[in-house]
Amino acid sequence: MARLETAVTRSVVLASCRASELVADAVRSLRRQCEAESAELIVARSVPVGAHDPEGLFEGCKLVACSPEATIPEIRGAGLAAATGEWALLTEDNCVPRRDWVSRLSSGFDTGAAVVGGTMGNAHPDRAVDAGAFFAEYGFFGQSRSLPGGGASPFVTGANVAYHRSVLKEAAAWAGAGEWEGVIHHRLAARGIRFGLVNDAVVEQNVHCELASFARDRFDHGRQYAAVRSKGWGRGRRFVLACATPLLPPLLTWRAWQSAGRAEPGVFVKALPYTLAFLSAWGAGEASGYLAGRIR
Repeated sequence: MARLETAVTRSVVLASCRASELVADAVRSLRRQCEAESAELIVARSVPVGAHDPEGLFEGCKLVACSPEATIPEIRGAGLAAATGEWALLTEDNCVPRRDWVSRLSSGFDTGAAVVGGTMGNAHPDRAVDAGAFFAEYGFFGQSRSLPGGGASPFVTGANVAYHRSVLKEAAAWAGAGEWEGVIHHRLAARGIRFGLVNDAVVEQNVHCELASFARDRFDHGRQYAAVRSKGWGRGRRFVLACATPLLPPLLTWRAWQSAGRAEPGVFVKALPYTLAFLSAWGAGEASGYLAGRIR
């Protein structure tokens, strides 16, 4: 793909909370692309840089240190706040962007949109549990989806998104305050901010997971999401939403099928028991978050 004709400056932000080889996979992929595209690479980490990191891994990167207790949104916010480019591209360390991700996502920058999203894929479709993890976490952002009309909130993930400088400060501040991307994008859309979608700008989930640990991860994230989302709500409203959470596993599974599963029906069916298990864990976490309130 040809480069942008205009000299658009770009910052690529990697939000990192993992001290594992996943970080190395993501950084190495992004470093090559950033060098080729003359983009700034920022790594915001809640894990101290130390002896366990491969030698030279963060060479040439702008490192942003975050508290070990920082949530994923807070890590994203710290990285976005450090971006100096006209556009800031955001992803996470449990993912590996395809080798042309920066270039392809950048192709949506001249459409008049201030927020541009890409597509999520799965780097490990062979193991049913890994495929289930993908469908449960990122299956809603597959290549079969489109941006909603009628003023609906755009369904764009924080693991594959770019923000123009005109909205970057607000997006960084909201994320830094713990807000998840769904809330941030809903607020921007309500203000009339235009969103774009580049279906061939792909970031792939890059995890080998176990049932218990990933279910616990989904529970914790669902709990934090609901606690932040319901901040300031009355008890009655939070109770009603908690009672509705049993509907989430079938609803979200259907959405994952519509967005990503139809492209790989065999993989989707194989992974279905794990997908339902992980989404059930998320739903239980949401219920807990609505009932318990704000959680660190």
